[in-house]
Formats: sequence, structure tokens, C-alpha cells
Amino acid sequence: MFFHVLKHELRLVFREPRFWIPFIIPPVILAASQAIAVGRYGGAIMEGMESYMMLMLGCLMAPMGAPLAADSFAGERERNSLELLQLSPVKPAQLFWGKLLAVLPFPVVFALLAQAIYWAVHPSITGASAAAAILGAISACLLVNAFSLLLSLRAKTVRAATQSSLFLIIPLLFAVQFAHDFFLASPFIPFLTLGMACLICVVVTALSLRHFCAA
Repeated sequence: MFFHVLKHELRLVFREPRFWIPFIIPPVILAASQAIAVGRYGGAIMEGMESYMMLMLGCLMAPMGAPLAADSFAGERERNSLELLQLSPVKPAQLFWGKLLAVLPFPVVFALLAQAIYWAVHPSITGASAAAAILGAISACLLVNAFSLLLSLRAKTVRAATQSSLFLIIPLLFAVQFAHDFFLASPFIPFLTLGMACLICVVVTALSLRHFCAA
């Protein structure tokens, strides 16, 4: 039944093009802003900024999965179908994991794809910096997805869940803006960050599962 729920959720995502739109926004905005800056001030303005931009791109892709996460539970509640799902033969835990694993791959895959393309266009980025940026993006995706699902469980509407989840962009921007030099230069901090993100994700997911099963 778990795989049935997972396949059902994936089919719904692929049938709704609106869920794909947010993942296009960060690459377009960053590409346009970089092109404008280079066109106005010359290519020298971007020297040494490529690794930072790759990290920023990956982290900005993480909150773009908020509409997907919001629709997982708040959408069911808004359509008055959440209670019916909870009364179905599918166990609550299987239903929860099916919805969770149907959402998580999208921000991760789009973040890694966008970063891979950016790295290919900017070969001056070192392997170590690229690896750090990738680990940072995965960490951001795990954290945002976990908290977005928790907000989706508590919100009454998709709009409320989505708007609340998008506030997670603010701490991500501050973290990347003020700590990117330290993060990209250290060989250990990206792995430590990923480990902490996994731990927090496990705790938040466990709380979400408990809340869902008790509802």
C-alpha cells in the first residue's frame, strides 16, 4: 500500500504543471541578474563569485518545493479528503511516508540539476567548492521539506501552508550570504551541516508522523 500511495502522489504531481513552475524561477532570476551585471560592469565583477552563486542557486531551489509539500496534507484537508484517507485501509504511517517520499525528490533533483548545469557553464569552480555547494543544497532541501510538511499538517489551507513555508527562504538567504566563505572554504563544515540537517529532519519528521497518526 505504501508504493500505491507513492505512485498515486507522483502521478498527481506530474499531472499538475503548476507544481513545476517554482523550480524554474531561481535559475532564471540568477541567470538574468548575472547576465545584467556582466553586461553592465564586465566579466571581472563575477570573478571569485561562481562558487557562491552555485551554493545560492541550490539553496534557493529548496523552498520551491513548498507548494508540493503544502498540497500533501493541507490540500487534502482543504478538499475534505484527509479524513477519508485516514479512514481508508491504508495505515496512517504508510500514507504519511508515501506522501513524504513523493515530495522530497523534486527539490533535491532540481537543485542538483541546476547546480550541475551552472558548474558545466563555469568550469572555474573547483571540485571541492562544487561538492560543498551540492552538500549545502541537499541540506537545505532536507530541512525545508521537513518543516514544510510539518506546516502542511498544521495549516488549514494550501495557501496558508505555502506562505508559511516560503518564510524559510529568509534564514537560508542570511545563512548563505553571511557564511558562504567559511562554508565553501572548509572541507568539514559541509559534511557537518548535512549531518545536522539529517538529524533535524529525522526529529521533525518523527513529530510530523506522530501528529498525523494522532489526528
